[in-house]
Amino acid sequence: MLNPTLAEQVDKAVASGTEALFARQRPGGVFAPGPDRRSSPANTAVALIALHLAEQADGQDPDRHVDNGRTDDGRTDDGLVERGITRLCETQREDGGWAMPGVPTEVLSTAVVTDALQLIAPERAASAIRAGRERLAALGGPLALAEPAMTGLIRQFDALAGHGDEAELPRLPLELLLLPVLSRRLLSLRLPIFASMALGQAARRRQGPLRRRLNALARPAALSVVRQAYEREGSTGGFSADPWLTSLICIGVTRSGLAPDIARAAARRLRSMARPDGSWDLMELDITWSGFATSALLEAGLADDPRLTETRAMFHERQQNTPFTALGCPGGFWGFSSARSWPMALETAEISSALLRLPGGEGDDHVRRGIAWLTSVQDSAGSWSLAVRDSRPGGFGPCPYMTAKAVDALLDSGAGRDDPRVTRAVRWLLARQAPDGSFEALWYRGRTPGTAVVLETLCRTVGATHPAAERARERLVDTQRDDGSWGTGEDTEPGTGDNGGPGTTEETAWALHALLAAGLGPGDRTVEAAARRLAGTQRPDGGWAGAPVNEYIRFCYRYADDQIASGLAVRALARLRTAATRDPEGAAA
Repeated sequence: MLNPTLAEQVDKAVASGTEALFARQRPGGVFAPGPDRRSSPANTAVALIALHLAEQADGQDPDRHVDNGRTDDGRTDDGLVERGITRLCETQREDGGWAMPGVPTEVLSTAVVTDALQLIAPERAASAIRAGRERLAALGGPLALAEPAMTGLIRQFDALAGHGDEAELPRLPLELLLLPVLSRRLLSLRLPIFASMALGQAARRRQGPLRRRLNALARPAALSVVRQAYEREGSTGGFSADPWLTSLICIGVTRSGLAPDIARAAARRLRSMARPDGSWDLMELDITWSGFATSALLEAGLADDPRLTETRAMFHERQQNTPFTALGCPGGFWGFSSARSWPMALETAEISSALLRLPGGEGDDHVRRGIAWLTSVQDSAGSWSLAVRDSRPGGFGPCPYMTAKAVDALLDSGAGRDDPRVTRAVRWLLARQAPDGSFEALWYRGRTPGTAVVLETLCRTVGATHPAAERARERLVDTQRDDGSWGTGEDTEPGTGDNGGPGTTEETAWALHALLAAGLGPGDRTVEAAARRLAGTQRPDGGWAGAPVNEYIRFCYRYADDQIASGLAVRALARLRTAATRDPEGAAA
């Protein structure tokens, strides 16, 4: 039985939490956080590099530098680049590094900001550059990054800033684009970025006769990939509503000199994305934010709330039924943001499940298309990758968390436990459990999110008494912290050195929801400690503070998100409230 005082706290937390979520609902149905914690030094730096190179390509003096709103050749600048440089200098941390608000200083952000300052304002930002280089050295430099592609990217930026030799960089094999199926599986969502950057590199490096012939053969294929992505988004110059992706593609295409219309459009789009202070935010996550909020509100019993009508319509409007030709993806998916963002299996699974629980969900044709899309991109091994079927393991490849969410969507849509799609996926999941009982999640830090989400799916398929489910449950119970929270579920994390840090709202909510699904009663000591932690950390406005658990680039680039944290907390506490109501005598342990 849930402690009466705690039960009252949970009731109040759910009530104020749901209203806090609705307070963030915009006209049109999107749930979104406030803008205060979304400014990204990495996005700002890469956008400034892209704009700097685009200006050079338009015939301006490549040796000019910005100083107080005027270039040293006397031309008047519009002030955006100047404001961006000022913003980066002002947001440098005392340790010399950079990262997003609420995130420990990171190698990737510090490296790209330092290179941007070196390239654009070397004299004015000399002290910031020096401090940034010192902090990078202390963190281990680019080689400390766990993602080799990001190490290579920073080396390219170093060379652009005069801090390295471009001729010594590893070659980006343009000829890979001659093999579309292979290149898609190897690169997944990175394919348009790789194509543009390889085009830029090939145009700038000396090549022997054989290499020149291969490049000549591959260049049309690479340009086609970039142009397909460009035209699919209405030739606006934006790529997946993301300043980071748009900047990288702008840099590559600009340096290649081969598609000036795309380069100019991308530069214009970047300018339109900038904040007045000269910074750029992390990409918009309209679908992701709204998915977490809707799941929480559904768990709280608010499926019939009329305020969700607009959200349902928004989900319908933003489903993308046009194939993404460059990636070989059929239509029927959701991305993380707009009606033109790139395909995401995770969002497609989560939105399909949410729509099924809203009024009219069983006959929703959008759900049918979403489930059909998930079925078409299931990996041959039974797992799900982010977007491209049978992607190479890694950042965009097969993931236990995504696979579990896809299985949940299939089950929600009426598939049985013996459905071949489900049995193949479960077999793959069982083979991916670590000896300690945990599972991985590629888009969230540590082991708690993956273990929690897969545990719920195992309970729905092979049952809570299956040895794998029992090991996952024991893993969660054993990794609860003394204050009732959960953190990473690991002792250390690659490249961070933070020993996992403190417990977080997100990881505590994931674990609590899963343990309730696995059969722990409302009066269980583990459950009560987690509930006290969540109820006790709720803010006066009804929301919860986000922590650096969300991976934009795995192990390299994280962000904290209050909207995701609040959605997860409300969902977990609402599940506990329901369990306490249904089982008032819930066993205490």
